[in-house]
Amino acid sequence: MKHAGWKTGMIALLLTGVVGCSNSASPEAVTQQAASSSQSDSSTSSKQAVHTISVDEKKVEDLLTQFKAQPPTKVVTVSVAITELLNELGVTPVGVPTTSSKLPASLDNVPRIGTSHQPDLEQVAKLQPDVILGPTSIQASIDKKLKPAALPTAYLPVDSIDELKLSTVALGRLFKQEEKATAFLQSIMEKEQTIIDATKGKPAPKVLFLFGSAEALMVMNENTFVGSLARNLGASNVASDVLKQTETYVPLNMESIVAANPDVILLVAHGDPSAVTKKFEEDVKKNGAWEKLSAFKNGKMKALDYSTFGIASLVKVPAAYEELANILYND
Repeated sequence: MKHAGWKTGMIALLLTGVVGCSNSASPEAVTQQAASSSQSDSSTSSKQAVHTISVDEKKVEDLLTQFKAQPPTKVVTVSVAITELLNELGVTPVGVPTTSSKLPASLDNVPRIGTSHQPDLEQVAKLQPDVILGPTSIQASIDKKLKPAALPTAYLPVDSIDELKLSTVALGRLFKQEEKATAFLQSIMEKEQTIIDATKGKPAPKVLFLFGSAEALMVMNENTFVGSLARNLGASNVASDVLKQTETYVPLNMESIVAANPDVILLVAHGDPSAVTKKFEEDVKKNGAWEKLSAFKNGKMKALDYSTFGIASLVKVPAAYEELANILYND
């Protein structure tokens, strides 16, 4: 789903737990607040937090320039993450990707249009979409297939949790479903903040994330889905903080990993996770520093559940946070 060299832009999305209204956002930022913010008195008394959702207005505007003034009525998606966001907004696409991931049950009867990397052009054209929505991270690949057929496309960033939030705001505006977008984000952020608060004050572990198969593993920095979750939980990402890796994915270099000595090593594996873990362990042993690795001594070399961490998903953020926090701080 993702490859080395793909670049994701970082956005300035500030998560702030507040009670009542706040005007602290910068002039460049747009702020959405839950409708319940007007009920600040009652919220204060019940200690119910209302989270301010601040995203970069320029980035939202740039995303929306891809569309005409009127919201599209016939949408095809080639992204599981975008499909899930549309479902939360009550927007039903006319075509969704063929995927092993579980899509919302309400879309069971919506035509499948092929995978994200191999869309079925004939099927897509038959649906006569106003727009085909895809992830920015594979825009070049999708354009290569769809542009020659003159099919209309638009792209949204959905790799990290901040990008998912940004795209939710943009889609809410595009389809005039801003209240649903805000309510959805508020729900996610409330759960997010609860888990983040529970990890505060605990020693921050150094974590290394690997992605791939037994044949090839890539190191992921904090701009990935799981990397962004770990960053928000206070963990130090070895790729970003120690190896100073600016590319989202880079090939695994065993010597640098041994030198960085992470406290935790977590795999997001295609296929058989146990086979990937075994292959990685064998490679580390060949280096001769196996027993010196903190992750080995800590018993924290694990494969993450691909269904939760394999594809960026705002819907799965609470479960992903909970599992990751347990691994990093409690296991």
